[in-house]
Amino acid sequence: MSRYKIYDTDFYKQISLLLPTFKRKSKIINFLKSLIKPLTELYQVFKRYRTETLYKINHNGQVVYLQKVLNDRFDKTQRRIFISDGLFNNPTYVYPHEDQKDIYLNTQYIFNQTELEFKDVDFVVVLPSDISVSDEEDIRMRSLINYYKLASKTYKITTQNE
Repeated sequence: MSRYKIYDTDFYKQISLLLPTFKRKSKIINFLKSLIKPLTELYQVFKRYRTETLYKINHNGQVVYLQKVLNDRFDKTQRRIFISDGLFNNPTYVYPHEDQKDIYLNTQYIFNQTELEFKDVDFVVVLPSDISVSDEEDIRMRSLINYYKLASKTYKITTQNE
């Protein structure tokens, strides 16, 4: 899995290789193995941390990578979570008379509540309808999205209507 062999160490093998041949008895080897047991456990924790850190480094806030991270965490088998763009409307500016600017009102559209719900968010995370997200998982999903997204981007999480 890892391409760097420097992090692959077998401590039990190192014990027998570093001992002189005349001291390679089973009692001595077992005693030394018991002494380095905490070291091997700490090494396993380090390897897990290194794997998680490499995963975080290799992914960023791009849509493809963010979808991959969300699917890896919340929908491993079917991978149905996707990200769509938010809705943007050009703002209409109305100036007070003191500013002495032209007042031009173009055609105004009236939106219903569902159209306004996704207005002015940068992206929408769409979950499949059969995935039920508990409050704890919702917090984890939001923290995961917040970790990878750019600071200026806003989002909304919704379920897909079939």
